[in-house]
Amino acid sequence: MEGDPVTFLPRLALAEDARWVDPTRYRVRLRGDARFHDGQAVTAADVVATYASVLDPAQRSRLRTTYARVLREVRAVDDRSVEFVLHGPDGSIDTLLQLGVLPQRDAASPERRPEEIARERLAGSGPLRLTRYAPDALSLEVVGGGGAFRALDVVTLHDPNTLALRLLHGEGDVAELKPELYGLFEGRAGFEVASARTSGMTYLGMHCEHGALADVAVRRALALALDRPSLQRAMLGARAATSTGVLPPSHWAYTADVARYPFDPVAARRALVAARGAGAPPLRLTLRVSSQRFAVTAAQAITAMLRDVGVEVDVRPSELATLLSDLRAGRFDLTLLTVPDLSDPFGLGFWFGSASVPTAANPTAGGNRWRFRDAELDAALDAGLRTLGPEARRPHYQRAQRVLAAQLPVIPLWHADVVFALRRPYRGLRPRGDGQLDFLLRLTR
Repeated sequence: MEGDPVTFLPRLALAEDARWVDPTRYRVRLRGDARFHDGQAVTAADVVATYASVLDPAQRSRLRTTYARVLREVRAVDDRSVEFVLHGPDGSIDTLLQLGVLPQRDAASPERRPEEIARERLAGSGPLRLTRYAPDALSLEVVGGGGAFRALDVVTLHDPNTLALRLLHGEGDVAELKPELYGLFEGRAGFEVASARTSGMTYLGMHCEHGALADVAVRRALALALDRPSLQRAMLGARAATSTGVLPPSHWAYTADVARYPFDPVAARRALVAARGAGAPPLRLTLRVSSQRFAVTAAQAITAMLRDVGVEVDVRPSELATLLSDLRAGRFDLTLLTVPDLSDPFGLGFWFGSASVPTAANPTAGGNRWRFRDAELDAALDAGLRTLGPEARRPHYQRAQRVLAAQLPVIPLWHADVVFALRRPYRGLRPRGDGQLDFLLRLTR
């Protein structure tokens, strides 16, 4: 399976058919022409071995917890048919089946070290073949040739300035841009810039057990104080969609029928007085952000908007590891962060479900750092997870969106695009918003 890059609906890839036998058995039939790079057919045994390796405790896969929660057994029905046996009905199975399939011999062997991968030329089944791997770099070659290039070297650069200099000096042909680089490359001679919508969300999170923030009326007042469209335009230009809720408008489960909080500082001041009393001292909050320049700039703009309605905010940047540790421990009032992927809304349970609140005994219970608990939301998320098929799941996740918009554990700000710059003579840049690189195969020169 793979995800549609616009709607994020799962769709067939190596399979020609997928259907429910009963509520706990999901049967997938592989395409007859599915082949690995070495020409061998992709078989049911390869699929079974791939999933068995993830479920095997000895392999220590980081995916094991997620997959073991859903899958009880994976078995071959015949050479091209695989049956996934679930512990119980679970609508997230289509997303879990987007795991890449390895040949049986590779899936059954221990995890490779980078130098072993470089020697072995592991076989995959996609349009790009891995030829070299290192922690911050890899090389791919185009299977079957054709297109604008034969090979691709992918390098990870964490500093935007270094990335910009290398791209400008011809030491790279295409790069994903951070927001602070948009203006440098947009309209620049010799470059093409293009973007795609993603399923991520940037938000202002609130500690729902904080004295004042425990009151939903205060959280709603803060939402009214934020000029989110202006903030988005200033920070990202047209390279984002303004949030009306936690899911982007193109998402298959999206609903526009949620509570809205248009910018209204007068109403925000009135709501704060009504919630806290006419003689209450000014509300003072601490806003925790990463030390990344873009995040600090956005946080300062948010601080100015909140100050205009009588809320004093102290911005405290930190390195990301420190920030996340403090959020898990509850050492914050407000925070500015991004959920990178909500392509399947079962992920809302991780971010907002009552069982996902970190505790001292279990600091990694989940992403609900807001300490938000709501029985109606939990019921909607559970129903969405236990229902099969997008059409049946959609009403439950739309109900969840309405609860989140009404109760506001986080204030959604925007859904940022993924943005790429391409150096001439290559042309035809049309990126995907899901992290897949196959759009590079459609470049021309």
